[in-house]
Amino acid sequence: MKIIFRILGFIRGFGFIFFLSILCNTAYSVLSAASIAIIQPVLEVLFEVNSPGTAASSSASGLKEHFYRSVETLIMTDDKYGSLSNLCIFIVIIFTAKNIAKYLGGNANMRLGEGMIKKMRDVAFERIMRQSLPFFQRRSSGDLISLIANDVTVMNGSISPLLATIFREPIEIAVFLILLLSFSPFLTLIAFSSSIVGLILIRVSTGALRRYAVRMQNAMANFTSVLQESIYAARLIKTMSAEQTAVGRFRRQTHEYVRALIKNQKVYDAVPAVNEILAITALSCVLYIGGREVYAGAMKGEELMTFLFALFGIMSPISSVAKIPAQVQRGLVAAERVFEAIDTEPAVQDGKNEARKFLNVLEARNVSFTYGDREALSNASVIVPKSKKIAFVGPSGGGKSTMTDILIRLYDPSAGGIYIDGSNIREFTLESYHSLFGVVSQEAILFNDTIAANIGFGRGTPSREEITEAAKAAHAHEFIAAMPQGYDTIIGDRGTQLSGGQRQRISIARALINHPEILIFDEATSALDSESERLVQQAINNILENRTAIIVAHRLSTIRDADVIYVFDGGRVAEHGSHDTLMAAGGIYKRLFDIQFSTVRNDAAALQSGDNAL
Repeated sequence: MKIIFRILGFIRGFGFIFFLSILCNTAYSVLSAASIAIIQPVLEVLFEVNSPGTAASSSASGLKEHFYRSVETLIMTDDKYGSLSNLCIFIVIIFTAKNIAKYLGGNANMRLGEGMIKKMRDVAFERIMRQSLPFFQRRSSGDLISLIANDVTVMNGSISPLLATIFREPIEIAVFLILLLSFSPFLTLIAFSSSIVGLILIRVSTGALRRYAVRMQNAMANFTSVLQESIYAARLIKTMSAEQTAVGRFRRQTHEYVRALIKNQKVYDAVPAVNEILAITALSCVLYIGGREVYAGAMKGEELMTFLFALFGIMSPISSVAKIPAQVQRGLVAAERVFEAIDTEPAVQDGKNEARKFLNVLEARNVSFTYGDREALSNASVIVPKSKKIAFVGPSGGGKSTMTDILIRLYDPSAGGIYIDGSNIREFTLESYHSLFGVVSQEAILFNDTIAANIGFGRGTPSREEITEAAKAAHAHEFIAAMPQGYDTIIGDRGTQLSGGQRQRISIARALINHPEILIFDEATSALDSESERLVQQAINNILENRTAIIVAHRLSTIRDADVIYVFDGGRVAEHGSHDTLMAAGGIYKRLFDIQFSTVRNDAAALQSGDNAL
């Protein structure tokens, strides 16, 4: 119930639709009962029996008698054919009004349900997007896609019908119950004697349905994850002829989903079937006992007929309400997964102040950080002065990229702190602090959109002139202008219509569009071929003039002119200084540089030898 009430909390903002839904569904319920109650006047007009008496033995009977007196006033005339004609017109009006109310109520329920689900999906996506990087490292992308797409859709399938049920069926049951009691409280008690057994059955089945619902949602998340991974790795799968392996993984996950679904459906279908058998048994008992009362003259035949029709009428809403516990189990399990994501607090919390400018120095003081049990940084310190070019180098796993992520504040250090112009960066809002940086990573992350949209992606709405200016600075304008649609060219999923060097230059233009205070290049050229690397490096060199930059480099030749080079090894800053200073020191940097230079020299010699042989 706590989860259901939380879901219903998303009704806020849909007050008018909510009111319209209640109004129309109440009208539908009353008119449904009226359409059944009209049976008695029909029988009286057709068979010319006496009209009902006016005495009322209970409040329910009083309502019934008042209704019948009102109907009698409207339809009865001295001419029986006139009465029959009026009755037919009255029936048409009742059923027309009932179906209009049903249509409007259903439409209002649909708008309310879909509006709530959209709101919930938007809130969940926003919360996920505001999570810190560790959140995305703990959970697979397929699981998060399943949460937004599948889990919220399952909630929609379970909760939207629930809204219609709780706003209409209880009212309809109450109205029908009043009608039944007005005819015979004793027969009504007999009719509902099966409810106790039905409630016990529902209670027993709910636990099983919940277990299967959990298995179904987990299986759905798993096969969505496999699907997402397989599509992303389509190139690898093709080159390794691993199609059958991928298909096998997907089939195993869908098999688990179908198994859980079948078991869930078996229990789900059994509950209403047994309840219907119990209800029909009770109805037969009512028919037998009521028939005996008619034979004994204790009850009129038309009253028993109306009672039986009303009993049939109440069975449908009762069946709908009885299905709720079974129906909502999948929705509740899905809701738990969604609310878990919504309730997860980001590991990196917002500050309160605005970071407006970078004036003097960005500094990491004695920073330590661990990934699980692995220590990625240990007591490391770096200083990034304004308008200087700082380089981070070192062996793989040395901690250079981790230090970059901490400086950007994608993570918070487990010890030590990051300070900008003397202020701890935890004091600043994440949005304002991140706006100081422009980041170009090893992998150019692009979207299936136009080139202009990819360059302008992020904060603000830059003009076409600003986009063009950033592209020119990134040495990208020339190849963009040569494309058929220019800046309006759609570049495909992850930029597949572009070469690696082109993608990286688009990424550089995107980093420049907001005029960041600090540029970060995290091995921006390491995945490129020689020609693409040359073009991208030219773009980088072109924009670094008088800018503050942090360059994480694998190829040491690209950072020889850096003002300060920090060498990371085993999570520590092993040494730092200019290129010449580090070469003279003869430490790790010199060893790495000599290894790379020796490799380049050997490759050049091999190439020259091949040319001579030709």
